[in-house]
Amino acid sequence: GKTTVTLGLAGAAQKAGLRTLVVDMDPQANATLGLNPTVVPLTVGDVLADARRGIAAEAIVESGWGPTVHLLGSEASLTHRDTGRTADSANRLRNSLDGVAQRYDLILIDCPPAIGELTRNALVAATQAVVVTEAGYFALRGAEQALDAITVVRDSLNPHLGTAGIVLNRLRSSTKE
Repeated sequence: GKTTVTLGLAGAAQKAGLRTLVVDMDPQANATLGLNPTVVPLTVGDVLADARRGIAAEAIVESGWGPTVHLLGSEASLTHRDTGRTADSANRLRNSLDGVAQRYDLILIDCPPAIGELTRNALVAATQAVVVTEAGYFALRGAEQALDAITVVRDSLNPHLGTAGIVLNRLRSSTKE
């Protein structure tokens, strides 16, 4: 549901006339697929490998949704970037967006379904985090772990990170949770 929420927010931002960048940090690349760009010559994996300040500008493309929604696309090989934690590795996305972020009214970062190095990079680059979950016991435990991860990143790497809220997705009226 994270990608669905991300694309829903991008659609709402587009309708409101906001210049929006979607950063697809998920190796499944569903946000990239959903935004239907004509070409993705460089991906977020290339950007993270380079990590120079502002390098993301070279990889951002216009989405198939029109001129106000841009994309920093993903691909399956991004999985290789979800390992290799070093002292500076959590800052790679933030560094690459330096100078780029000011061009947009809103930047949405779609994260993978695990709390690894890619998600940590997203949280270090973000100012607000939204946790998307279902109303099941195991999903709610995962949401709790996501909130804990947000706290750890805020306390250690990004003191400006806030929690915007929790989005309950796929609510089934038949479940007790």
